[in-house]
Amino acid sequence: MNPSPTAKSGSRHELDDAALSKYLAESKSIPGLQGPVTTTKIGYGQSNPTYFVDDAGGTRYILRKKPAGTIISPVAHQVDREYRVLKALGTVEGFPVPKVYTLCMDPNVIGTAFYVMEFVKGRIITDPDLGELSPQDRRKAWISLVETLGWLHSIDPDSIGLESFGKKTGFYKRHCNTFSRIEAQQAKVKDIKTGKELGRAHDHFDEIVEFIRSEMSSERYSVVHGDFKFDNVVLHPIEPRVIAILDWELSTVGNPLMDAIYVVSPFWIDYKKPSPHDHLSKETSTSTSTSRANTGVSNSSPLTSPYNPANRPTSGMPEPDDLLDRYTAITGFDPRLEGTPPGKDFEVAKIFHYLRGGTISHGIQARTYAGQASSDFSHVYFENTRKSFDAAWAMVQKLKSEGKEGGSGSGSGREKARL
Repeated sequence: MNPSPTAKSGSRHELDDAALSKYLAESKSIPGLQGPVTTTKIGYGQSNPTYFVDDAGGTRYILRKKPAGTIISPVAHQVDREYRVLKALGTVEGFPVPKVYTLCMDPNVIGTAFYVMEFVKGRIITDPDLGELSPQDRRKAWISLVETLGWLHSIDPDSIGLESFGKKTGFYKRHCNTFSRIEAQQAKVKDIKTGKELGRAHDHFDEIVEFIRSEMSSERYSVVHGDFKFDNVVLHPIEPRVIAILDWELSTVGNPLMDAIYVVSPFWIDYKKPSPHDHLSKETSTSTSTSRANTGVSNSSPLTSPYNPANRPTSGMPEPDDLLDRYTAITGFDPRLEGTPPGKDFEVAKIFHYLRGGTISHGIQARTYAGQASSDFSHVYFENTRKSFDAAWAMVQKLKSEGKEGGSGSGSGREKARL
């Protein structure tokens, strides 16, 4: 089933097909393109608007563009960065990314900068529980996902021209600074109805941030995707394997520990995170994600979740340590042993994961207060802010009590870091 396109009539994202056709014809950037082209918007409001581009011969491509209007953050929606990382990774033989054809930074063509890439036919699974797959295929899909991430992290960014794509040190400290600044701005947002300020994300926000800043020692670097989960990859039409990685807008050169923690988060986060696309049909043939806000965490209750250790034998979900063993075999880096004592940074990275998710949820609250919520479903994230920060604070206290803070403590480390 193809994704449900958004109606073009009256949409502020409608494109000038004639102008796009003219540009593509003159640039001659897509071999074999038969003009004119027609466009159809895909999905439900991704941060970077995305379109099908169909030529007169029936060949389909994908266009992603910078949104129209004022951009709040100067580092957001940089489609040129997406294009750059896709083009660079496309030079690695066999690496699963769509081929990119052209980048246009001229806003006079269709209103904002854009790029065009290959359409990869396959399946995008938006249900974190992988309910449409058989137990056997669930296991194979997970192995493919994690092995693909390991391949990404084993590529030297300097070797493919990404030496200036991001700073190689201070990754976690920089992001803590960013989240502190963002949270402070969000806290001051006033409810358009009552005038009441949203307030801090959590009573212990500053202590959580300071703990991460002071305790994270890992300084590894690689190309980092930033949002690596099933609804940001394309699976083969009938086989449970990754054939394309999508949605690179959060990518950078940074610490691979963040991606490694993120990808296996459904196995260690034990509460339900809502998805604003729970009510939408699954998308099974596209080359772009249509579920940007999907959290990647199980939508089932902790007891019934296929990720629950008691349910894994029948659900087909692999053991997370088996997945990380495969990741380690590819990268030569075991995230579970990172830090001093071994495993401490793995646990601190989990706290950062909660900090990141909680700050994003707090931002959705802020946009709701300001009347700018992207969805009627945004209110479901309110409770997730509290849960994320409660979990982060509990982990901070636990690590302190175990004596891991400051490099003290005893024990195997590896056992404490196991999932």
